[in-house]
Amino acid sequence: MAQLFLKLWQIYRKFKTAADGVCCETCLTAHTVTPHPLIGNMLKLPPLPALRSFEAVSRLGSVTRAAQELHVTHSAVSHQLKLLESHLGIALIDRSTRRMVLTSDGRAYAYQVRQALSQVASATRRIAMRTQAEHLTVAVLPSFATHWLIPRLAGFYALHPGWTIELMASLEMVDFDESPADCAIRFGNVESSGAHSEWLMSEQQLLVAAPDDERFSPTQTPSETLAVNRFITANESWSHWSLAAGLDVPPPSPSFIVNDSNLALEAARSGLGATLTRLSIAELWLRQGWLRPVTRIIAAHTASYHMVWPNRSHQSDKLMIFTDWLKDQCRLYEQSIAQSIYPLATARAFNFLKSDKLRLPLEHS
Repeated sequence: MAQLFLKLWQIYRKFKTAADGVCCETCLTAHTVTPHPLIGNMLKLPPLPALRSFEAVSRLGSVTRAAQELHVTHSAVSHQLKLLESHLGIALIDRSTRRMVLTSDGRAYAYQVRQALSQVASATRRIAMRTQAEHLTVAVLPSFATHWLIPRLAGFYALHPGWTIELMASLEMVDFDESPADCAIRFGNVESSGAHSEWLMSEQQLLVAAPDDERFSPTQTPSETLAVNRFITANESWSHWSLAAGLDVPPPSPSFIVNDSNLALEAARSGLGATLTRLSIAELWLRQGWLRPVTRIIAAHTASYHMVWPNRSHQSDKLMIFTDWLKDQCRLYEQSIAQSIYPLATARAFNFLKSDKLRLPLEHS
């Protein structure tokens, strides 16, 4: 919540700077010393009713409609608009025409105020919902959420129909002191003071391509596969796969580069080439026949999945219920891949990836 107030403060400073005729933040600092709003200077922010009135007028294009939405009188909204303009020292509304028209400053201010109020509303809703015993907010990697977790959540709702699960998809490592997340499913490093973690499952890597991509053949050796030179690169390290394939060569040069595993899978499905990916996120599309393994090489990944939550929530009933269910799903998943559900994933390959042969430095993803 502090970050949201800070954003409102930054918006105010920007427009107050322009009103005072100060050219930049450096000059503003020399011009006047402005205390941080969170250190006893919150009164410098415009009144919330004025911001709400201005946001409604700018969005609806009418003082009358804004008054109806806010359940106040027309004169009350007009008063709040004048109060805000006086507070900022700039004109937000062009009153030279009969129509309600925002000035250029008004349009820019309206956009930023709308974003800030939306974040305040969202944060308020999340705080209120976190007190509910059956609401859980989970931070998770977008690719893992899309291809592994969401397809299994129907089973959780069948067992717990009254629950609300909120997924926060992000590549960033969640900070429980700042984030509304109750817990996080992390892949890679889980070392964090003030947080508890529980192991979920291991991970593997394999090369996949579209079923009709004839440039890649199961009869090719790993060296011949790399010589095709049509590869999609996301953020996977090739060191694990190369070691499992018995190769001591640099990674192949990419023909297509993305910064997200979801994009890499979609590009491979579209026939743009092969991509090195994690088995957990490729599993569903492999089952559906949208992708196929390019080789028999399945490499053990040194990173694994963990469930993480702040120590203050260690005995939370809702966390224990969801974590126990998630562990069961991970166990069933690992059993399914151990039974060689893919034609090219032989039992020998799986035994290799479950072995302790690979001991490489932990990578973050």
